[in-house]
Amino acid sequence: MTRRHPVWAALLVLLVPCVAVQGQNARPDSVRQQPVSSRGRLPITGCAGQRISDIVIITQPPYTDRLPKRFEFLRRAAKTMHTTTNDEVIRRYLLLHAGEPCNQIRRAESERILRAQPYLVDARIRVFDDEAGGVRLEVETRDEFSTMFEPSFNTIAPIVRGVRFGESNLGGSARLVSVEWRDGLAYHDVLGARYTDYQFAGGRNELRLVGERHPRGQEMRAEVIRPFYTDLQRFAFIGALDGTRDYQGFRRPDGPGNAVNVTRQSAVLGAITRSGSMGRLRLAGLSLIQSRSRVDSNTIVIERDGFHPDVGLPLGVKFRRQNVVRANALLGIRRLQFTPVQGFDALTGAQDVRVGVQVGTVYGQSIPIGSARDRDRFMAADLYGGVGGPKSFLGAQFVGEARNDRGTRTWENHVVSGRVAWYFRPAVHQLTLLSSEWSSGRDMRTPFQLTLADHQGGLLGHRNSRDAGAERLVVRAEQRLVIPSRLNVADVGVAWFAEAGKLWGEHSVAYSVTTPWRGAAGVSLLAAIPPRSRRLWRVDVAMPIGDDRHKRFEVRISNDDRTRVFWQEPRDVLTAREQAVPSSLFSWP
Repeated sequence: MTRRHPVWAALLVLLVPCVAVQGQNARPDSVRQQPVSSRGRLPITGCAGQRISDIVIITQPPYTDRLPKRFEFLRRAAKTMHTTTNDEVIRRYLLLHAGEPCNQIRRAESERILRAQPYLVDARIRVFDDEAGGVRLEVETRDEFSTMFEPSFNTIAPIVRGVRFGESNLGGSARLVSVEWRDGLAYHDVLGARYTDYQFAGGRNELRLVGERHPRGQEMRAEVIRPFYTDLQRFAFIGALDGTRDYQGFRRPDGPGNAVNVTRQSAVLGAITRSGSMGRLRLAGLSLIQSRSRVDSNTIVIERDGFHPDVGLPLGVKFRRQNVVRANALLGIRRLQFTPVQGFDALTGAQDVRVGVQVGTVYGQSIPIGSARDRDRFMAADLYGGVGGPKSFLGAQFVGEARNDRGTRTWENHVVSGRVAWYFRPAVHQLTLLSSEWSSGRDMRTPFQLTLADHQGGLLGHRNSRDAGAERLVVRAEQRLVIPSRLNVADVGVAWFAEAGKLWGEHSVAYSVTTPWRGAAGVSLLAAIPPRSRRLWRVDVAMPIGDDRHKRFEVRISNDDRTRVFWQEPRDVLTAREQAVPSSLFSWP
């Protein structure tokens, strides 16, 4: 069993001052001073060097229009529970200021940065003649729902298994605060807290704090990052500390799976800077990382009622301890433009897709400091390409890494994954989405398995599958239809889908086998609340196809915002990667 860790007292000390300060500054909507709109004036074509005389911020709640009478209570409830984003939060993202010349590139980039924020549905920056030789900018945004309440239920006792609640835009201040509890049955209950400040220290920096006790382990993470938002930005940086301890599970084709205890600690400090012109950048930087990991040699079986001795088939592979400090060179090329689209990864919401090419590379060399005794080299690369526009878009991204042990002169831990996707939107209410996702691990010296049961990388209807592999290929096809409605409460749609996947085995991955192709087909009910929200709610009803005797009919409810990045790696791939590689400096947004 795991020991209790005093995470909560430390997080409470950090969170309480933020909540208290915000409570002092928040103003109810009833006394909020609304700016004077430019309605009635015709917007001009855009910025052309005119002097900006004023910038007006107009922030709006999730529901801006009156709803049908029987649904009006939703708008009133949202207004009561929700605090609209503060004007100053929006103003800090702008790359234009009063008194400066109006620049069309800075206007478009400011609008795109605002659209990418997770607590906003959309953003528009319009330009109006101020009738005095200059221009007046009107920045209009609309909020996502900020209240989070996510209960977890089960069909057998206990019925209520957990709950997560919080605020994703606390008091309109661009801060996320959430707490979570989940029943651990025979183990510790899950207790967790998260805090994110999207404008840490009053700038375009992010502070992320996570503390969570798992049923059989714990996780603590602190990160300060200045993302590379725009080509107009001079530099980006990251500083992070991370520590986890938990059991890594393995699936076996016969009998229950087993697990080993894995402890990881990492730290990273890095920065990059740019050179070149807008849309044609070169990125260069340095980082220093420290990484430690330890895997227990003994395996156990984890059941609902507790731990049990492992008397089944042994792992058959050995894992390596790690204790290394590396100096890394960061190099990148960015030839990107951003194209606004609607209804791609969201049901009807707006997002900006990257058109062009981006390459990010990391080369690391170990250095002997303190107790760090490992001698190795490390290489990683992130390749992205996209072409198309609002009607048809084809994108591809591949992420790979490997480690060279200088003692044995061998390359190991080859972890590669990628996605290719084609979005085709022939009409406003239709979308065809074809995608292929591939993941692979070779010569692994860390715990690793790929399965068709993975929630994100696997197949519907196969969550009980016992087969595991070293390589996985999944192809998906979805036809989506938005159902027009005048209720203005939510956007709704339906979809029908089909997906197929296959696993391949490799000697360095425990219990890995090669499987035949398996699949699933079904229908989905889709929703976006409020209308044009980028968070997509899905109810997927899937019938599995194939020879796996553990396949089951499945109904899955999920909600995700996948509009910020093109490729979100599955968790079973992320856990095998180096934890301290600052790839996020290149990949945002």
